[in-house]
Amino acid sequence: MYPISSSTTISDELSAGGPGVLTVAGHGLVGRQEERAELRGLLGEPAVRVVTVTGPAGVGKSRLAAAAFADVVGSFEDGGRAVDLNDVRPGQDPETVLAETLGLDTGTDRPVHQLLREYLQPRRCLLLLDGCDRMRAALVPAVTRLVNDCPRLTVLMTGNERLGVYGEVLLRLGPLELPPADGEPGLAELREVPSVKLFVERTAVSRPNFALTEHNRDAVVRLCRRTDGLPMAIEFAASRMKMLSPQRLLDELDTGLDALSGTEFDTLSRHRAMSAAIARHLDALDKHERALLRRLAVFHRAFDLPTAQAMWPGDVTELQRLLEMFVDKSLLHTEECADGELIISMLGLTRQFLLEEAHTLGESDELAMAHATFCADLAESAESGLRGPEQSRWLLVIDYWRQDLTAALDFLALSGDTAGVVRIAASLHEYWQARGEVREGITRLRAGLDAGNGLTLRQQATARLSLAELLLSACETTAAEECLAEARAAFEELGDHAAVAACMREAGLVALQRGDLAEADRRLEDCVAAAAGGDGAEHAEVLRMLAEVRRAEGHAAGARRLAEDALAFFEQQRDVRNIALTRLVLGDVAFALGDQDRAVDLYRSALQDIAGLKHLALCALGLEKFTLLLTRCRGQSMETWRRAARALGAAAGIRAATGCVAPVPVRMEVDAVAALTRVRLGDEEAAELAAVGRQSHPDAAVAAVLTPSDGVEPDRDAPDGAGNPLTPREREVAELVANGLTNREIARRLGIAEWTAVNHVRKIMRKLACTSRVQVASWMSQHNSGRRDRPSPARPADARAFGA
Repeated sequence: MYPISSSTTISDELSAGGPGVLTVAGHGLVGRQEERAELRGLLGEPAVRVVTVTGPAGVGKSRLAAAAFADVVGSFEDGGRAVDLNDVRPGQDPETVLAETLGLDTGTDRPVHQLLREYLQPRRCLLLLDGCDRMRAALVPAVTRLVNDCPRLTVLMTGNERLGVYGEVLLRLGPLELPPADGEPGLAELREVPSVKLFVERTAVSRPNFALTEHNRDAVVRLCRRTDGLPMAIEFAASRMKMLSPQRLLDELDTGLDALSGTEFDTLSRHRAMSAAIARHLDALDKHERALLRRLAVFHRAFDLPTAQAMWPGDVTELQRLLEMFVDKSLLHTEECADGELIISMLGLTRQFLLEEAHTLGESDELAMAHATFCADLAESAESGLRGPEQSRWLLVIDYWRQDLTAALDFLALSGDTAGVVRIAASLHEYWQARGEVREGITRLRAGLDAGNGLTLRQQATARLSLAELLLSACETTAAEECLAEARAAFEELGDHAAVAACMREAGLVALQRGDLAEADRRLEDCVAAAAGGDGAEHAEVLRMLAEVRRAEGHAAGARRLAEDALAFFEQQRDVRNIALTRLVLGDVAFALGDQDRAVDLYRSALQDIAGLKHLALCALGLEKFTLLLTRCRGQSMETWRRAARALGAAAGIRAATGCVAPVPVRMEVDAVAALTRVRLGDEEAAELAAVGRQSHPDAAVAAVLTPSDGVEPDRDAPDGAGNPLTPREREVAELVANGLTNREIARRLGIAEWTAVNHVRKIMRKLACTSRVQVASWMSQHNSGRRDRPSPARPADARAFGA
C-alpha cells in the first residue's frame, strides 16, 4: 500500500471541534483519469455513504484514493481526515485509532463510539480509511455504527476486498493498460500507453538519459507486460534501470521475483519488494486455501471452473466457494467470454510467487504432474474432436492451451515419462499438421520412441502411426514407410483391424505421394477390403484417396462415384477437413469431365472451408490446386497469371514456414505453372508478385484468390471498348497517373515492376497522342465524365466472406 502524504489547512483545530479542511497531497497518477473521475462522482453523490476501492497488491489503490480525496475534500463543509490503518497493532480497536487521530480524549469512561458520534454527527465530512484488510473484522461494526449515527459522513476505504457493510459501493481497480502483445504501434503511440508511460517516467528519475527507442522498445513492452501493469511492480522495475537494461531485468525475473525490489526512495509503497507485497496479500489465507492457489498457479492461461476441478480433488461446491472468495480478495479475476461463460485468471507475478513457494515447499513435481495429466486428457479429447463436426473449435482450444501443452511435454521429457510424452504428442498429430508445426510433432514423437522405456506395444504402434502421418506431410516417404511397417506389424499382433487398415491407407498415400499410381491403386484397393464393415470414417478416407488415384489414371467417371460416396459420409459427419479434401478431388474430376464451372465452384467451396479451419497445410494445398485450375480455365487472362504468381508465392511461403511439402504430382504441376507465370509476365514481374505472396498472411492470400471476377476474366491487353483505346491495365495506370502518382508509386500500387509501369505510361501517351502526364490526366477526366452517364455493368455477387 502507498502511505498517505497529507498537509493540513487549519482555521480551527479539529480536535477542538472547529471546522477544518485536511487535504491529502495526491501524487501524480498515470492512466487513471477514468477511475479518478468515477471515484470523484461517487464521493459527490449524497446517496453514496461508503465507497471501497479494491484491487490486487500494488495496483495503486491508496494513491488513487488519496488523489480523489484531495479532489473532493474541499466540497465537504467540515473537511475530512485520512487515517492510515496499514500498520496498526494486532487487536487494536479501529474506533480508538480514529478517535485518537481526530484528537478526541479517549481517557474518559465514556465509550469511544459515543465520542465519535458526538463529534462527527453534526459534521458533513469525508473520512478516508486506507488499508482496511488487517482490521476488516473489527471495522465492519465500527463503520456500520458511524454511517448509521452520522448521516452527513461519507467513508472512503481501500483494501484487497470489500468491507461488507450495507450500502457499500465497490470500485474495482485494475492494472494499468498494457501495450499489445502483437502488432507494432509507433513509438509516439507506445509512449502514451499508461504502463509504458509510467515506466519511462520513473526510469528517467534513476537514469535521466533513458529514452524509449526502437532498440529497446520490444524489451520495454515485454517488461511492462511481465509486471502485469501494476504500478508498484513497474516502479520497482524502473528503479533497477540504474545498472540494468530492460532485457537484463527480464532475464533476472526469469530466475526469481526478488528482481523487483528497491528502496524507500523508489516507490511510495511501504514494501521494499514486490514479493513482500504479494506475501502480505496472501497472509489472509489459511494453509488449505493457499495450497489451492498454488495448484491453480500451474496454468499459463485463464481457466474455467471445470478446468480448476482437474487440479482439485475435493467437492466442487467447496471449490466454487473458494474461487469466489479469491475473486473477492482480488487474488483471481473473472472475465465474461463472448458465449457468456466466465474465465478466471491470475496475475503473472502472483503466479510466479506461488510457483516459487511451491518449489520451496517441495511441491513442484507433484503440481507439474497433475498439470501434465490435465494436458494429456485435453490432448486425447482434442484428437477425437479434430475428426468431428467441431474441428474449428478444437483447433482454437489447442491454440489457447498451446503454452500449457508445451510446458507439460517439457516436464514429462525431463522427468523421463516417455509414455506421457507419447500420449500427448501422438494425440496432437492432427493439430501439428493443421498449424504447420510438423517438425515439432516429429521431434517429440521421435524422442519418445527413441527413449522407449515404459511404452507398451500399443503405445509404440500408435506413436509410429502418428509419426508416419507427420513424416508424410514433410514428404519423408522412406521414413514414413518404415514407421508404417512397424506400426502395422504391432497392430496385427494386437488384433486391431481398424488400426491395420489405417496403416494400409497411409501406405497407399506413400505411393501416391511418390507418383506411383499403380502401386497406390493396389494398396488402396486392399485397404478398401480391409476397412469395409469397420470404421466408416476410415472407409470414406480410403475411398477419397482411391478416387484421387483413379482420376489421375484417367478413370474420371469411376473416380466421381468413389468421391461422391466419401463426400456423403463426411457431410453426414460434418467433417469439414475431409469435406474440403474430397471437394478438391471432385473438382479435379469435374475438370477432367469438361465441366469447368463445376470444378471452380467445388474448389472455391473447398478453399473457403479450409480458410475457416485455419489449416495451414491444407491452405497451401488449396492455394496451389485452385491456382492450377484457374490457369487451366482462364489462362487467356493476364490477371489470372498475376493471381497465380501471388498465390503460388503465398503457398510456397506457408510450406517453407511449416515444413509441409507438397506431394510429388502436385509439386510437378506447381513447378510447371510457376514457369509459365515467368513466361507470361516476365521474370521480374513474376518474381515480384511471388515475393508479395510470400509476405502475405494466409488469410489475405486465400481472400485474394477467392475474389470473384466478371465470369471469364477479360484480357487486360485488349481495349475495353466504348471509344477507349486503352486496355483495362492501361486504364488502371492512366487513372493513377491522373491521381498524380509517380511510376514507382504506380508499380507498388499495382504490384508490378517499375519498368513495366514506365512501359504502360509510354504506350498510354502514344495511344492518346499526349506529350505529358498532365494531358493524360486531362483526357482521363473528360473520359470519366462521359462514363459516369452510362449505367455501371452488373457484377456477380461477392464470394462468401473469408472469416478470420
